[in-house]
Amino acid sequence: VIGIIPYIGLQIKAIMSTFILISGDQAGGLEIGLFITLMLAIFAIIFGARKLVTPERQSGLVFAVAFESIIKLAALLSVGFFVTFGLFEGFSDILLRMEQSEFNHLLSLGVGYTEWFALTYLCMMAIIFLPRQFHMAVVENYDLKHLTKAIWLFPLYLFLINIFVLPIAYGGLLLGGDYKAADYFVLTIPLSQGEKYLSLLVFIGGFSAATAMVIVESLALSTMVMNSIVMPALLKFQESPKFPSIIINIKRLIIVLVVFLGYVAAITIGDLYALVDIGLKSFVAVSIFAPPFLIGLYWKRGTKAGAIAGLIAGFVIWFY
Repeated sequence: VIGIIPYIGLQIKAIMSTFILISGDQAGGLEIGLFITLMLAIFAIIFGARKLVTPERQSGLVFAVAFESIIKLAALLSVGFFVTFGLFEGFSDILLRMEQSEFNHLLSLGVGYTEWFALTYLCMMAIIFLPRQFHMAVVENYDLKHLTKAIWLFPLYLFLINIFVLPIAYGGLLLGGDYKAADYFVLTIPLSQGEKYLSLLVFIGGFSAATAMVIVESLALSTMVMNSIVMPALLKFQESPKFPSIIINIKRLIIVLVVFLGYVAAITIGDLYALVDIGLKSFVAVSIFAPPFLIGLYWKRGTKAGAIAGLIAGFVIWFY
């Protein structure tokens, strides 16, 4: 829960910031954020905590995530084409202008193999161990055919969504954008060029992506907290006639608490780091589970005590 809170905060911060950018209203940021947080919590409860007995697989939730993924991809590709071929004359033109600009050092800024390996490893672990990723890949997956499709479709999606990242980043700098606000170039470039409808598409894409992430993440976390902490503590009260209503209300409360903690993270540490850095903090947190999980599959002499010791040591270092 502690490791994922910054990631939920990142999504809420992104929604708040883009809402302020597209509306031009700087004053009501905190109030907007609080309202959005409340709405996200309500949506999460509607999706996953309406009844006590909810099915393990929720096709409606999966459809919503798939739909927002298509919108997000369409929005990013649209901005990418607009910047690369509308404002510039292709990839080579952007690279040539970068070479001739004050930002030419960014083209040769090498990333060491250690850092490259670490970032790749963290992203691999995030795909497996983030609660929402695990929920979508394992809990919602009920057919082997889904895996055979995901094997090629998921890498293809990642490839397509990253094609225009560098052109948009470089294009934003060449157009006079502040590198400190590079996280928002995908929205600020269309706004600065007067492309209102494209800006709106980008906002909707980002908003839907963040919403789906927060909903699935809070649902997965609330289920984990219920199964591992709340239910074992309340089992002795199961004979009580009010037991079912108590359980469902506790789950709803946990969802609200998780989303609200994300809002607290957004308004406290949100301005200290870039969005990508906040995300990496959570990637590092969940990667702590990798050694006991992956090594435990193959090494039969590993013990529970050793796994717990490793998790505690990893968490202490991460928290520090």
